[in-house]
Amino acid sequence: MAPTNQPLNPNESRMLKECGWVATQYNADDADAFERAVLSLAHCLGTPITTRTRQLVDRLTPKLADNAHPHSLSRMSGTGQQPWHMDMAHRVEPARYLVMGMHECPARTADTELLVSSTLVPGDLHEAALTEPFLIRTGAQSFYATIKAKGGAFLRFDPGCMQGSTPRASALMEKLLNRTLAPTHVHQWTPGAVLVIDNWKMLHRRSDATTSTKRILYRVSVMGTTA
Repeated sequence: MAPTNQPLNPNESRMLKECGWVATQYNADDADAFERAVLSLAHCLGTPITTRTRQLVDRLTPKLADNAHPHSLSRMSGTGQQPWHMDMAHRVEPARYLVMGMHECPARTADTELLVSSTLVPGDLHEAALTEPFLIRTGAQSFYATIKAKGGAFLRFDPGCMQGSTPRASALMEKLLNRTLAPTHVHQWTPGAVLVIDNWKMLHRRSDATTSTKRILYRVSVMGTTA
């Protein structure tokens, strides 16, 4: 039987707003019921949108670089640790929320690490982040954008789909990728765990998954501003 799905409770909504993430739990009898629970929560946050898979709910597993989409992070890092990134950076307006869940997982699987996005760019690189252009590769609808925008609500950062359009832009990306930054939060997955991320406030990455190749992460990308 599918679980009765509810929106985030007031305390969870407050944590999402204040911290940029919140964890909750859904106990479902099977994977399909768990997927429906994740999607139901996403509908409570805004409007779920399809991704490159053309599905509302993605089932993500670690991929070797040779088997990954050309403009994906898996093409860069394979099953190793991913670089910091936001999801849906290839859209003019990226998704506001990500709802992620894991129905089943072994006792130890690759974590999801979070970072307050405003900490990525140090003071000496702020001007370059505001002015250096990147080609955001999304097929026929590719466009140009900077990492930061004056008065912008989010920091656009995904080295998988962003290509520096000038030598300074390429150097900026390299400097940001080479920064050593401790995660703001490390989410250790357990069966039935669900993690909601404010994609405009937090960057994220998957830790090394070379021993977690059967890891299945459910993900829904959500447009909207209600939590």
